[in-house]
Amino acid sequence: MARFKIGCHTLTWGNYLSGYSIKDALWEIKEAGYDGVEIYDPLTRLGSVAALKTQLNEQGLELATLSADIKVTGDEKADLAEAKEKVFFAGQFGAKALMTTGGWTNDGLKKEAKSYKSLCKRLDLLAGYASKFNMQVAFHNHLDTIVEEERDILNLLEFSKALKLCIDTGHLAAVDADPAYVIEKYASSLALVHLKDWDPKIRDFAELGRGILGNRMKNILATLEKINYTNWIIVELDRTSITPFESARISRDFLRGIGY
Repeated sequence: MARFKIGCHTLTWGNYLSGYSIKDALWEIKEAGYDGVEIYDPLTRLGSVAALKTQLNEQGLELATLSADIKVTGDEKADLAEAKEKVFFAGQFGAKALMTTGGWTNDGLKKEAKSYKSLCKRLDLLAGYASKFNMQVAFHNHLDTIVEEERDILNLLEFSKALKLCIDTGHLAAVDADPAYVIEKYASSLALVHLKDWDPKIRDFAELGRGILGNRMKNILATLEKINYTNWIIVELDRTSITPFESARISRDFLRGIGY
């Protein structure tokens, strides 16, 4: 089996603890058995590049990527400002892709050509900037956006020249899509993967192995091997009813249990 680089997302800590310590989260992520981390926080919380490198080196972790949200307003420059800063920052760590979300329906966007074109215009501009740092822009399928289902991904790519994908397995499962099928179909566009499970009983995400993808997760990972995927796999969980550390450890132990 392939030895994937498996990281953990800090989102669980941020949604569980107000003003959580990034240093403590990094320690727990390493202790839970991960190789790297994806950080969603504003850059103001991360300090300098040198400071974050020191904290990561102390734990023996790599920065897999940063997360950025892309707005679609009348001010194109403002919509991309934070994401460009994160591209520059992540580029100092050799990150291969920036994880991006956007296209939120509560911002007034709809599943129609006009919205896809507007979103893709910004994403393509960001991708052009990221290419200067040998980085790609990986767009994340997400509930409550105009990119939820497999057909939405197709619509998005129709209007983009340079965009890549961050496939999230949990968000696909929530709309009854098959993550392994989507991963294989869009293999040439895949730049990042978020591993997440979905529990339809509570209509929320769950630790790996505790939702409907439990028995299918091995097939998802085998599909990633089949397409020769080599970038990061990020375990992500929005919320937890236990603690972020326990959740992270449960998911990592599950992956070990199926050979990863």
